[in-house]
Amino acid sequence: MAESNKMKEMPVNKLMVQMGIPMILSMALQAVYNIVDSAFVGNMRVGSEVALNALTLVFPVQMLMVAVGIGTGVGTNALLARTLGQGNSKKAAKVAGNSLFLGVLIYVVCLLFGIFGVKAYISSQTVDTEVLEMGVSYLRICCVISFGIIFFSLFEKLLQATGRSLYSTIGQVVGAVVNIILDPIMIYGIGPCPEMGVKGAAYATVIG
Repeated sequence: MAESNKMKEMPVNKLMVQMGIPMILSMALQAVYNIVDSAFVGNMRVGSEVALNALTLVFPVQMLMVAVGIGTGVGTNALLARTLGQGNSKKAAKVAGNSLFLGVLIYVVCLLFGIFGVKAYISSQTVDTEVLEMGVSYLRICCVISFGIIFFSLFEKLLQATGRSLYSTIGQVVGAVVNIILDPIMIYGIGPCPEMGVKGAAYATVIG
């Protein structure tokens, strides 16, 4: 059986099990990044309470970026699965290409918000200067370097549409492990890496 024809040829029950379990695991892993960041930031020697307050303010925006990427990917997933099920590989390639173009547009919006809108957003949520500074630092890094988050969300759904859900789940597991490893190194300054605090958590997140 050709891997690319799973959507057309595989029995529905088997297809649902094979694709559904990795999707469930993938969604559960999305929450790991925020939990891990909060856990390590909460153990900072100085300013942990302020840092946690800052992360509380920026997580909704961070999750919105992920949601937009996943939402675009879900739409692509449906179209791509249907065209693959019809055996129309040419149209499927066009759908995938259009989704990547949308990904570029989404990243540009996030980039502009990261450069020009982050401070205004955090300022509207708090008057504490320390929370403001940490929140701006974290969110700006996440927005400016958000291409990884956005395009991974898109590629994840593209893989799921072609029946390769396991690969996307493996990618997320690897990313979560990398984040867990890098968080203490970058936040606390372990080894040659300087102590970066909240900025370190942001860098670990976008790298992972």
